[in-house]
Amino acid sequence: MIKIAITGKADKRILAYPFMRACSIAGRTCVITDDTAYKRLYAGTENQGEIEGIKIHVLPLLSEQNLPEIEERLISKETEYLIYISDTYYPKDAGHILMLCEYNTTFMGNSLEDIIDEQGNVTFGTLTLTSQKNKSVIPKGVQFHQIIWKPEYSIYLFQTEELRQLQPLKDKLISSFLVNAFSGILDIKPAIFNDLLKRKRYTYSKKDK
Repeated sequence: MIKIAITGKADKRILAYPFMRACSIAGRTCVITDDTAYKRLYAGTENQGEIEGIKIHVLPLLSEQNLPEIEERLISKETEYLIYISDTYYPKDAGHILMLCEYNTTFMGNSLEDIIDEQGNVTFGTLTLTSQKNKSVIPKGVQFHQIIWKPEYSIYLFQTEELRQLQPLKDKLISSFLVNAFSGILDIKPAIFNDLLKRKRYTYSKKDK
C-alpha cells in the first residue's frame, strides 16, 4: 500500500479530486481526511462514504493514535493507494507529501530546510489568489510551484460535488504539478499518469507502466 499526503492550509480539493480520480482508475484507492467538505461527495451524513469506488473516511482529528486500526483494515482489503488530506497532518512514513506552504517560507511554522532534513520526500507549493510571489524568501535549492486560483476551479468543485461525480480537470498546470509530484512514488510513467488525469473511467492495466 502506497501512502500519499496532501497537506496545508488551503483548499486542497482542486488538487485532491482529480488526483483521487486518477488513482482510482489505476487501483483500489482510499482517502482519509479531517476535512468535512469531503462528505459532499457521497450521500448521507456519516463519516464514511464512497464515490466511484473510492472509500472516504472523515476523521475530525487525524493523529498517530486513531489511524492504525483504519490502516490495518485497508491493508486487509488490499488498498493500493491511501491518500491523507489534512490542513496539518501527514504520516511520517508517507511515500510522498505534497505540502502547501505559507508565504513561500514555512509549513506550520517549520522552516522548509528543517522539513527537507526530516522528510526529504516533499513537493512544495502554494495555492494563492494573486500572482504576487516573494522569491527572495524561498530557500536556495527548493523548487516551488505556485498555483493561482481561477474561477474555473470553483465551477469544477461545484459541479463535482453537486453531481457527486469525479470529473477530469482540464488544467495543464495542475496536471503537471500532480504528475511531477506523484508519478514517481506511484511507479507510473509521467505520460501515462498524465493520461490517467484526463482518461475516461475504465479498467487500467499495470502492464501500461
